[in-house]
Amino acid sequence: MGKILSKAFESHRFVISWTAVLLFFYISFMHNGYGFALFHSVIVTLSMIVVSLIEGRLLVRFVLKKGKRFLFFVLNVVMVIGFAALFMQMQMQMSDIIRYLMPGIPKPDVDIDWTVPFIIRVLIYTCVVSITAITYLERNEQAMLRESDELKIENLDMELRYLKSQINPHFLFNALNNIYSLVYTKDEKAPESVLKLSEMLRYVMVDCQADTISLEKEMKFIDNYVDFQLMKLEEKRDVTFEKDVRNWSFVLPPMIFQPIVENAFKYSRIENDPNGFIAFSVRQDENGLEFLARNSVKMYSLPVSASNKNSSGIGLQNVKKRLSLHYKDRFTFETNDKDNIYTVRITIK
Repeated sequence: MGKILSKAFESHRFVISWTAVLLFFYISFMHNGYGFALFHSVIVTLSMIVVSLIEGRLLVRFVLKKGKRFLFFVLNVVMVIGFAALFMQMQMQMSDIIRYLMPGIPKPDVDIDWTVPFIIRVLIYTCVVSITAITYLERNEQAMLRESDELKIENLDMELRYLKSQINPHFLFNALNNIYSLVYTKDEKAPESVLKLSEMLRYVMVDCQADTISLEKEMKFIDNYVDFQLMKLEEKRDVTFEKDVRNWSFVLPPMIFQPIVENAFKYSRIENDPNGFIAFSVRQDENGLEFLARNSVKMYSLPVSASNKNSSGIGLQNVKKRLSLHYKDRFTFETNDKDNIYTVRITIK
């Protein structure tokens, strides 16, 4: 449907543009009589349309796009000069015929020297050639950008589905084990854990089907994820999540922070490192949003940056690509791996 509407719009624009050109030349020739003005304005406009079609449909498509720039230039010069001479000669002959058949049409004021009219026609056709070439090249570039964006969206959509499929079995298995332990020990947190797991599954399976999600739902998912990770730990660990949010309805791509949170638990080895820490913070105001993740890196574990370069799965590079697709240049993505502390900072303007 979109392509049909686009073609219809292009057709209307084509008709309107050339009708305006026809009226312009008609008014310009009107001092020589209405019949003479109509004839010459039609001839000039038709010649410009022919030049435009040859330029766009043939020269740009089959010569310029193949990198033959010198040949493209030569063919344009030949076409401009040839059409200027051809149509000027045609106008002269047809004018004589019309005046012979219709004596009522006054004879126009014609200079003996045809140099100036010829140069004017050359300039007109040069403008037509230039505008047509630029227009076709811009359309081609826009089409390539649209195809590129559509491909990126498709790839990122596949990666998001893959991310959800990875979270579902892996996380679900651990979560059910944790809940089973709570139920077995008759812990009072068991019902609450079941409710949190239900909320997480609803978020992954239902809410994430949309292109964007509210900040409130995204943060709720991370809260539940962190709680389930802490259930596995026998002792309390240094894990914090600070929130300073003015507008919980702020929208962003779903699960955009999940790989960062998962990496923080993965590379901190916090379950085996009593001195390790993980700190998340989110701040949102009228200027945008900032998400910060800091975690210790266990000495014997691989650096996070190195691991992500070798990983074929969903990682920080995917987060950066998704941010770029959604926000263009209205975001920053910074990482820092220093003194056994890994930091990820994302700002959205």
